Amino acid sequence: MFIALLMLPLTGCLQTSTSEASFRLATTTSMRDSGLLDVLVSEFETLHDVDVEYVAVGTGAALQLGMSGDVDALIVHAPQQEMNFIEDGYASERVPIARNSFVLLGPELYSNSIYDAFSLIFEEERCFISRGDDSGTHAKEQAIWRHLNESQNYSMVEDSNGYHPQGEWYSSIGQGMGAGINMADEKSCVTLSDRGTALQFQSKIDLQRSEFDDPIMENQYSYLIVNSTNTSTSNLFQTFLLSEGKDIIANYTINGDYAFFVD
Repeated sequence: MFIALLMLPLTGCLQTSTSEASFRLATTTSMRDSGLLDVLVSEFETLHDVDVEYVAVGTGAALQLGMSGDVDALIVHAPQQEMNFIEDGYASERVPIARNSFVLLGPELYSNSIYDAFSLIFEEERCFISRGDDSGTHAKEQAIWRHLNESQNYSMVEDSNGYHPQGEWYSSIGQGMGAGINMADEKSCVTLSDRGTALQFQSKIDLQRSEFDDPIMENQYSYLIVNSTNTSTSNLFQTFLLSEGKDIIANYTINGDYAFFVD
């Protein structure tokens, strides 16, 4: 409950409710910042006469809200954390609903692999903005740093900001994707972003978007129903995401670019 109260001033969307006529959802900031969430919620509310109350936070915080039973369901994008959530008994399954990729935003374009790009950033100590908020994007960034530690023996530390390099060039801000992009743009730094949010911000910033084919850059979004607050509306929303919602996701564009894909 403390976590839910902490997040309330930031979003103003989540309220305590036990009515089947309402539905409480915790979702990632990237799902909100891309603009897709509002489109899905609006259509679901229209079709089923249900009030959706949502809070957009990092995946780690969303999972905490699920653990405490303060929400009915989650949309998150950190597969390993999701599996841990299920193994601990907080949900029964994760249902993939959409995917896109992670990208790099920075003053210049990067080619080759994401590992080559991160190596260059590390070796030249280029200004880097990390979300540092235990989100799915933050988890992906840490996975890349871990790979470079294992393959290149780059020195890393693990502390309250996660697993990362040391140096004044590396900044961990503990905020959402939108804030990370804006800060990177203001300081001419590099940041890792989900593609949907990057597309939404692209016309407002000077940073260039680099995309990579590396499998590690795949970004899978999943829906999880919280066991302790399992409601008929939670299941109805899942059905919606796999039917009408699937078409909305597949056809959602930002400035003419498809932002998400469905299987």
